Amino acid sequence: MQYIANESDMSLVVGDFIKFCEYVKDTKPFATQKGDLSTKGCYEANRLLRHARKDAKQTDRIYHYPSVALWFSVAKEVGLIAQFDAKGSKTIYDITEQYAVFKEMNVYTQYLLILNVWYCFVDIEILNAERGSQFITSMLIDSAFRDLIKNGCEQWLLRDKNHRGGYGENMVQLLFEYSYKTAHVLMDLGLIIFEESGEKAAYFNHPTLSKIKPTPLGLCIMKACSARKYAWFNVHISESIRAEEVPVFEAMGETIESGTEEFLTPFLDCVPEGTVDVAGINKIIYGYEPTDESSDDRVFEFKVSLGKKCYRIIRCLPHHTFEDLHSAIQDAFEFDDDHLYSFYLSGEKYSDYAVHAPYAFESPSADAVCLGDVRLRDKQRILYLFDYGVRWEFDVVVALSKQGAESFNAPEIIKSVGDAPEQYPDYSTWA
Repeated sequence: MQYIANESDMSLVVGDFIKFCEYVKDTKPFATQKGDLSTKGCYEANRLLRHARKDAKQTDRIYHYPSVALWFSVAKEVGLIAQFDAKGSKTIYDITEQYAVFKEMNVYTQYLLILNVWYCFVDIEILNAERGSQFITSMLIDSAFRDLIKNGCEQWLLRDKNHRGGYGENMVQLLFEYSYKTAHVLMDLGLIIFEESGEKAAYFNHPTLSKIKPTPLGLCIMKACSARKYAWFNVHISESIRAEEVPVFEAMGETIESGTEEFLTPFLDCVPEGTVDVAGINKIIYGYEPTDESSDDRVFEFKVSLGKKCYRIIRCLPHHTFEDLHSAIQDAFEFDDDHLYSFYLSGEKYSDYAVHAPYAFESPSADAVCLGDVRLRDKQRILYLFDYGVRWEFDVVVALSKQGAESFNAPEIIKSVGDAPEQYPDYSTWA
């Protein structure tokens, strides 16, 4: 019989997330230069959460706090919190207007919104502060869910210290030994419970686990995930998996499918009928209801900055490409458009979630990706890197608006503040 979740299954998870957002609202913590939450903010937020790290130090960075890193990543990715300018060169985090909309939702809608954002849009490499972890973690999550479904939630799955299996073979054992952060995230989301063994992992300074089992909610969610493979729905992973890696999934018996069906459809069977506002979730995640291309009447305004006193605002439509935006930036700053470039959509330099110049020998190509093809959220920060040698780094902040059936041919420069720097300031000395 299909398990139907009740409010108590989800209220603790949603409550933790709201505690984090309320902390941001009340204290407006500083952002680091990299865009993380400050060490003070992490330390204070950690103390409010159910699964707080007990041995935390005030100098610990965000990747030392699995719960804080999770809620920060989800809140930032969905656009409930964002960076705002403060005095001097500082920036702070504060809530956005979307947070009030989220607070009005019922707990079932809130929970599935959080799950949807984590599952599809949070970058595992940034969440875990581990480069190269995307492919490994994607296989681990899909395979561990399969193993946990087989185990059920009536009995514990025990640690096997002699386990030497490879990928695709009892991979849940990797959660016991090497993937404490991933296990902690699954616990924060209410999907599993576990007990620590009291031992540290070999070569890693993190705990190992002695036993794991899914919760009733977790078992239901994991079964729904069987139709929504993590490796193919998380945009940071699915866009970075190379074609030659596909046979690895086929060898594991994984079904490779993307499809166009609403992502949340299989998860709706886990909650009482009619309790989830799917349209409301999509509106927060995408900024509009993505029913078809003709419904996308958004207007993008990009604030492109080289420091606080030098910026341009460029207005674009969803059908404009990233190459169109690149050309507009070059014109706005009077550069020569003579080098390669990349748009890092997570704001993280050299991340896989990026769009690159044609002829950069990386995909996807900026001339083939429209702005409306990717999920651009209000207040999102993008890093536009121009000239891989000199490395001009432009801060790009997205602002969304809906202005009816407005149309213009090319991106428009609608505001210009400050003199642009010389592209080659020492050129005269080379002659």
